Amino acid sequence: MRDEHHEREAADRAWRLLAQLADRAPGVVRLASGATDAEIDAWGVPLPAGVRQLARRVRAFRIAESEEYRLAPERGLASGGWATGPPGSAHLIHEAGGDALFVDVDCTTGAWGRVFAASGAGVFHETWAYAAPSLVAWVSALARAGLAALRAADDEGLLLERLTEASHVMSYRPDLQGTPVPQARAGSDAGSDPELASVLAGLPDDALVVDLREVRAPATLHLPCPPALRGGYVEFQRRVGGRFAVGFPRPAQTSRSTTTGA
Repeated sequence: MRDEHHEREAADRAWRLLAQLADRAPGVVRLASGATDAEIDAWGVPLPAGVRQLARRVRAFRIAESEEYRLAPERGLASGGWATGPPGSAHLIHEAGGDALFVDVDCTTGAWGRVFAASGAGVFHETWAYAAPSLVAWVSALARAGLAALRAADDEGLLLERLTEASHVMSYRPDLQGTPVPQARAGSDAGSDPELASVLAGLPDDALVVDLREVRAPATLHLPCPPALRGGYVEFQRRVGGRFAVGFPRPAQTSRSTTTGA
């Protein structure tokens, strides 16, 4: 109960920051209304205390009219695809032009974890971003970036630039390269790191893994498709609440038609 109380307090702080940004820049940031408990229950998606509290305050917001960011899973969880992983493993916050921003959701426990981004642009091919440790943390970081831009210069162009950077945090230089599973197994000690050992035990040899346990967001992750997987692709998956990122190889016959796989 104490953890849930802290989660709700953090959500309220994030909402106040976002509301302050919308008040300061009403032509750039517009907030949707919050949801009632009855509406939240009708979505059929269990929410952690912090996300539920945030949804009560604001279910979505828009940046520059056209860019909508959905904080609440009113449409259910993502249907799955190369960018977001298996069906039901992500809440899609934003999708536009081949880009996707989403929260990791554990298919087994329903727990909500870290925020990640993917881009369909060629320069970011097979590259993802670890954007924030949680949805509430991402909202706080976005709002703080916007407020800092307004303090530096009361300029809508600069504000939009900062909000775009904070939204997707893609970098031209990958910070972390995926490690092939056989190499990760050879370099790990199952006795001293049982969590990593359990993750590696469930992966094929041609998968790639990135240990995010000590990584601070934002960071970019490069997970290239194995050369031997001709015509195939890498599906982005997570393990242990997003503590590990995985490039999971998929054969060519599996659909990769869109960012979300919808």
